[in-house]
Amino acid sequence: MLPAAGLIGARGRARGGRLGLLLVGLLLLGAVAPGSAQAHGATDPVASNYVARIQAVPAGMTARVVDGDLRLWLRVPRGQAVVILDYQGAPYLRFANGRVWANQNSEMYYFNQTPPATPPPRLKRDTPPRWLQVGSGRSYEWHDGRLHAFALEAVTPGASKVGPWRIPLLVDGHRSAMSGTLWHRGAPSIAWLWPVAILVLCVLAGWRLNDLRIDALVARALAAVTLIGISLGEIGRNLHGRPGISVVGVVELAFILALTGWTAWRVLRGRAGSLTYFLVVCAGAWQAISLISTLLHGYVLLAVPPFVGRVATIMCIGGTIALVLPTVRLFRRENEDEPREIAEDELASTMA
Repeated sequence: MLPAAGLIGARGRARGGRLGLLLVGLLLLGAVAPGSAQAHGATDPVASNYVARIQAVPAGMTARVVDGDLRLWLRVPRGQAVVILDYQGAPYLRFANGRVWANQNSEMYYFNQTPPATPPPRLKRDTPPRWLQVGSGRSYEWHDGRLHAFALEAVTPGASKVGPWRIPLLVDGHRSAMSGTLWHRGAPSIAWLWPVAILVLCVLAGWRLNDLRIDALVARALAAVTLIGISLGEIGRNLHGRPGISVVGVVELAFILALTGWTAWRVLRGRAGSLTYFLVVCAGAWQAISLISTLLHGYVLLAVPPFVGRVATIMCIGGTIALVLPTVRLFRRENEDEPREIAEDELASTMA
């Protein structure tokens, strides 16, 4: 009866392992899922060297710059008609009666397509508008190159203020404008990469000992560090309103955090195998790629402080790179131990 009990226990562990791999795989899919694309612009960046800030908005309106200097979000008061003018001074957007229209005879309409299109050469400032409803409600978000027009200019060394921006508009037929300033900040210090180098060197030192217990402890610690980095990255990206936080984003974040917590519990309890660590490596590597620009640009565009965002990036980079070595060794030893376990089961069966 002993071999049968051992076989049942092994099958139970195998089922638990497969369930664990399935859930960690779902974590990987959640972590590698690309950020949702915004209409009229690039996908959500996590960092930038430029940030546009608003200084003046017509009374009653609420405006917000989205993704550093890429897009502008505007909400107009109820009962007010507002027209946004394009680069030529022609109408581009119209807010009225709880709806938003875009002028198909505006050059910006074509520039803001995905991918951008070439506008017809006949379009002029006085070309009669051809309106197309693009939204309902009193708010809308669009890409506006005027926010970062001064980014093409050379920045004076040591300066942070680049130049002003201005977007003309009509409020109930009267001319007005939104205005602000573009700011610049260079990349952070390369010293941020030192923790990665130190962590990898420490793991290499432990690798030379060739001790299975040390490899297991190192793998647990590195997987925990990587999972914390993944969690911080997901919190920063999903809770960064553009301009609000969608229900889908909150549900996705809760799902990923639940899987991350479950995986961390499994790792710290010593129930994770080499395949689980491998999936953590994959999820950590993708998160590191997604966050790497926080180490290359001055402004961090996440819902966490810049320091926390960069720490999460370092945890993903360092944890992922360092976790590869113990994962490979654990995988080899698991495969080496498998024939031995089969032989022991056969011997126990014979003795019974």
